[in-house]
Amino acid sequence: MSLPAKSFEEIFNSGSWEGQQKFTDSTLQTNAGTTFKIHKVVLTQRSEYFRALFNSDLNQDTVVIPNIDGKILESILVYIYTGTIAMDEKNVCDVMIASDYLLVDDLLKSCKSYVIQNMTSTNCLSSLSIACQFERLGIMKDCYRYALVHFEDILKTSNNGLEELPFEILKKLLESKSLNVGSERTVWEAIISWTEANSSIRLPHVPALLTCLKLDEEVDENLAAEILSHTIVSRNPHFSGFMLSNQLNFHTLKNTILSHHESLDPLFQNSPSSCDPRMPNRLHIVARNTVSPTLWRSELFLSYDNELDFWRHIDTTNFVDRMIVVGQRIYTYGERGIEDIIDIVEEVWVEDESEDEVYMTLPSETGCTITLGEKSYHIDEGDVSRYEFERNRWERIATARDIVIKGAVTLNNQIFVVGVHVRDEVMMCQAYDPEENTWISLPAPNIFRAEFSVVANQEQVFVVPKYWEDVHPEKVEVYDRLQNTWMPLPDLPCEYRSPKAVVVDGKIIICENNKEQTRRYQDVDPPVYWDESARIWRITDELSPWYDIVRYSFLALDDCRLVKDLATKNRHPGMKWERIFLV
Repeated sequence: MSLPAKSFEEIFNSGSWEGQQKFTDSTLQTNAGTTFKIHKVVLTQRSEYFRALFNSDLNQDTVVIPNIDGKILESILVYIYTGTIAMDEKNVCDVMIASDYLLVDDLLKSCKSYVIQNMTSTNCLSSLSIACQFERLGIMKDCYRYALVHFEDILKTSNNGLEELPFEILKKLLESKSLNVGSERTVWEAIISWTEANSSIRLPHVPALLTCLKLDEEVDENLAAEILSHTIVSRNPHFSGFMLSNQLNFHTLKNTILSHHESLDPLFQNSPSSCDPRMPNRLHIVARNTVSPTLWRSELFLSYDNELDFWRHIDTTNFVDRMIVVGQRIYTYGERGIEDIIDIVEEVWVEDESEDEVYMTLPSETGCTITLGEKSYHIDEGDVSRYEFERNRWERIATARDIVIKGAVTLNNQIFVVGVHVRDEVMMCQAYDPEENTWISLPAPNIFRAEFSVVANQEQVFVVPKYWEDVHPEKVEVYDRLQNTWMPLPDLPCEYRSPKAVVVDGKIIICENNKEQTRRYQDVDPPVYWDESARIWRITDELSPWYDIVRYSFLALDDCRLVKDLATKNRHPGMKWERIFLV
């Protein structure tokens, strides 16, 4: 789409538009007086703005288009007539704003993709500032997330745009738990740079920005002293009577600020705790699978934080069908069973154990493995085993009675299992409390199924039919913990032959799980996801990153110790982050 610049007049000298300029029926004019002779019918086909404009029975031959530079308007006209545009980093934001104003939606979408795909540490914050002013551009979240993940690199870049950021956006960045900084000194230096760029106006904001610092009792005393003595604090008239404290920690700093500026109290009450570490709640291991007649492999990635928008490449391995985590080791399974073991903290493949020793430390290949708190559990048929770190092996801790467990998830700090009776064709549901070593019987799903998947999302448990031969393959049931009952959901819009149910990006997605080489020779229904607010299943759009969900395997890492180790490593200088899905 992006080609060398061509003037609007040149498009009438050759090609399909040659000689058509004599049939123009209106003229556009910019505020500076630049004019363009155009065909109304062409513009109305590509722009809601021009459609409304020319439908209003305007009699004048010349129509003024305000607030758009002549070169930008010319580029957009060339795009409307030819579908091509000369776009680069210098003009893309102006083209984007103008295409938004003129309601050229397809061009706006192309501009958005260009900005996101070409975002760098140099242009990120300037794009973020523009996105704040024009919400309809739809790039606010993308710019914000890029800034969080690359914050250290951005600050090291000259002309990085930090000083032009609005106060609200700067505060949102600095208070985020996902901000990529090695220490709070980086946050403090950002506060100084932003404030000193226009101190006469920005000094009133310094007290609020200090609440973004996440310092604990063991904070470096030199940093606390530097904060307290710096002129933007010590000589700031908005810290009335502020005095340097002898106890140099952030809690003293916070209390001193509040005692001299009582209006700040709501800022502390309504913002994230100043002592909370900048750590995500969870991370994800993502296996991107490639299947062809000659190649079966998977690329492993680690997400930056709990959101699935940035990842970094770990390594390439054999085809991954599913993964489990035990301690800091990730076990990958393929069609032949256990394929590889990787120490995810050290990022090395485990190869120094004999085969017998490896299998002694692994659960069976059937069943499922889940994490509850900081412990790993394996549930297979009726048995529950817990991994003992000291002895590096699994130990059976409980056995459910009369149930063959088909699926297990964590819910309300318990292991929630769904299965079938060992003798009768009836569904069963139980919850196991590892701390109390007790089983609780719960209401069972209403429809009997021989095989099914169990997934949990937002304090609910979903039972999804697994095989097409099963009864009612389109019916999904959900357990509501608060009401302690199972409820039917609207029928799936597709009857999958071999459905796969996953929870990713905060929603449950169901897709056809046929292997890629099989999918080539048959029509395959698209994935669907559950829209909780509308209470309906929605078909995934082809442009959605989750349209090819079957190509990916996900493993959520919830162990706080493991997450802390990985998040700390993620923030080492030199880590390369890429977008998981480009727009």
